[in-house]
Amino acid sequence: MGSKIAVIGVGTQGSMIAFRNAVYGKEVTAFSRNEASREKCRARVRRFLEFYVAEGRLTQEEADAAWARISYASSLEEACKDACMVIENVPEILEKKQELFRQLHEICQADVLFSSNTSSLLMSEICQDLPLERRRLTFQVDHDDPVRNSHVEMMWNRDTSEETKRAAVAHYNDLGFQPVITEQEIKGYSINRVWRAVKKECLKLWAAGYISPSEFDRGWMTEWHTDIGPFKLMDLIGLDTVLNIEYSYFNASGDESDRPPEKLEEFVRSGRLGMKSGSGFYDGYDREGGNLTVGKTKKEV
Repeated sequence: MGSKIAVIGVGTQGSMIAFRNAVYGKEVTAFSRNEASREKCRARVRRFLEFYVAEGRLTQEEADAAWARISYASSLEEACKDACMVIENVPEILEKKQELFRQLHEICQADVLFSSNTSSLLMSEICQDLPLERRRLTFQVDHDDPVRNSHVEMMWNRDTSEETKRAAVAHYNDLGFQPVITEQEIKGYSINRVWRAVKKECLKLWAAGYISPSEFDRGWMTEWHTDIGPFKLMDLIGLDTVLNIEYSYFNASGDESDRPPEKLEEFVRSGRLGMKSGSGFYDGYDREGGNLTVGKTKKEV
């Protein structure tokens, strides 16, 4: 497989994915039609590289080389030109992802691998309108935090070919990951389903006024020996993304116990989105690059 990667969607996660690929030697084209989004991605990548240099993970020369391996595109055609893999990273809304992959199918060469960075949707549903030959080239991943750690879940669907599986694992091994693989499709992968159960109960306890985010996180970190708790982790993910994921589960089950709390909706409506907006369950985040010293995340437990 080649080394040209297209990252479609350059929010917080998309920026991290572009950064990780570039640091490990891949040529990356990051796509957004919005110039402001592309500029924010550049700012994040710059901060990530500065962080790695300060931590001694990269020399300045290596950081400069990684920076040069990322280019930015304002059209899908430009982003996907010569790509061997497309990594989609748009909001957790099924219809948006389906429409995007229909466009990508028309644009991309017949042998390009298609991946979705989705935590709650299923690739078989996202790509259900594509021909079998293309669906055999699909898989999905769920990153925790590709800047700070090396955890990633990967999941096959009923159409994923053996060749695609081998190529996908090899690619993520090249990036320093040892993927945790869910062999059959299930909503939320495996480890992430357990995280979702924790997240769901945390939100209910907070929304009902039983405990504050900081108090819960303090107890969690003490009990499980981590440097970050569930509420700060949700701030890192983005509360709008958390809300979309929770609605994905609710829409699939129809069970009122899966409906996200109104209080979380109020936070999102008011612009409290977590690190990306400067405030969420906690205040005082750096909106340009996020907080790069928040410590271990859930999947390092």
